[in-house]
Amino acid sequence: MNRLLVFISMAFFIAGCNQGTQATIGHAVDAASEHYKVEFENEYVRVIRVTYNPGESSAMHSHKPLVGVTLTGGQGVFTDADGNAETRPENFAGDILSDDGETHSVLSISKGFEELIFVEVKQKYPSTISDVPNSILIDSMNSKVEMEKHGIRVIRTKAPMGGGSPMHSHGAGVAVSLTDQKTIHTSIDGVVSEVSLKAGSVNWREEVTHSGKNINDADLEVILFELM
Repeated sequence: MNRLLVFISMAFFIAGCNQGTQATIGHAVDAASEHYKVEFENEYVRVIRVTYNPGESSAMHSHKPLVGVTLTGGQGVFTDADGNAETRPENFAGDILSDDGETHSVLSISKGFEELIFVEVKQKYPSTISDVPNSILIDSMNSKVEMEKHGIRVIRTKAPMGGGSPMHSHGAGVAVSLTDQKTIHTSIDGVVSEVSLKAGSVNWREEVTHSGKNINDADLEVILFELM
């Protein structure tokens, strides 16, 4: 009986040590800051820009639940806290991804420079209901939902050169430009503004109602991470 109690006590002790070890592994922006840098943060979201050169590896680190987009594509070997390694499928520029909150290290086996954007939700946004439907309803040919996870709706918006969209609304969130962007927006009050952004740029957007037109000399593509 005493031996059984000792065995059980030791099992709980070892399990507690393992949990303690994992608990001490820092978030990616702290434990692997050379690869994970905060791009933007407010009370609702934290946006992280991820970069790896071919052959680079990170220290063991953790993530909070997130969604994201790959800007360049790439591939990596992920090793968890127990030493189990997994080579994951290659991803490509514009792919949407999610993470439930893993702990791992990463080795890049990409052929070139790899860059991604991660979005973490910190708290729910106090959304108001617009009288004008969201872009996914008004302009469903050009705005499509790709994922709904971790409190974020991921919308891929495209517009051909010279193309436009009628008056529509957007929830608050983060916009990531996959292409250079030059657009004219007209608010519901008739205020006209011009927006110019480079591919790879990240911007926080409050709730907005507007129409838009692509005045660039190329097609437009933007990923919207709208807070739900």
